[in-house]
Amino acid sequence: MDYAIVTGATRGLGESIAKLFIEKGISLINVSRSNNERLQKLAGEKEVSYEFFPCDLAQSGETEAVFREVGTKVFGYQSDRVYIVHNAGVVTPINRSGEVENQALETSVHVNLLSPMISTNEMIKAARGSDSKMIMINISSGAGSRPVHGWSTYCATKAGVNMLTETVSLELSKKHSRHQVIAFSPGVMDTDMQGEIRSSSKEAFADVESFQRYKEEGMLRETDTVANALIKLVTESEIESGKLYHVNDLL
Repeated sequence: MDYAIVTGATRGLGESIAKLFIEKGISLINVSRSNNERLQKLAGEKEVSYEFFPCDLAQSGETEAVFREVGTKVFGYQSDRVYIVHNAGVVTPINRSGEVENQALETSVHVNLLSPMISTNEMIKAARGSDSKMIMINISSGAGSRPVHGWSTYCATKAGVNMLTETVSLELSKKHSRHQVIAFSPGVMDTDMQGEIRSSSKEAFADVESFQRYKEEGMLRETDTVANALIKLVTESEIESGKLYHVNDLL
């Protein structure tokens, strides 16, 4: 049996990704702050395993403990494939440098970058001695490749995610490992995160009007559409480890 571990599967893209894994008959582990009863019900209907591990990814000790337990569990099952989707993320703080609250900055770094680093570390350790193949997917952003006014923290953390992906892939290839890691940029979607962006002030985020127009003109993709492109990529195609995939190239 294959397993998928998805962080932030409570709503938005994470929920869509988790739902599509379940629909493909892949057992799911949801690592989030709160459970998702819709996913739990769907897993029951599809007769696949569903487990919820509560975790605040802003707390590094909590992240380490949860992924140590999850890693021991999934690789103990000797699954053929283990998918890990580091999806959880926060776009805040949205403001110019010099106007950002340091606590919000710290939370962003922990959730967006440190938690994928910790969980990647724990899962690679847990995979030792297992015949399972692990595919790690880091959800990135176009903001990781270009500066955006008011998004210094988000841009920096997503750039870090991209470099984490490339470096871990390099290390795995040097060991001739069967495991793979990619980054995936999902583009603009109709999510709660987009709502947070649109509510920003012009002073804090210079491009706010563009994002408001995306919503008004129906330019935001549904999360199911984006998730379907990702799931098809990692379950039906040969992927290139270390690569940053863009949703626009897959649709």
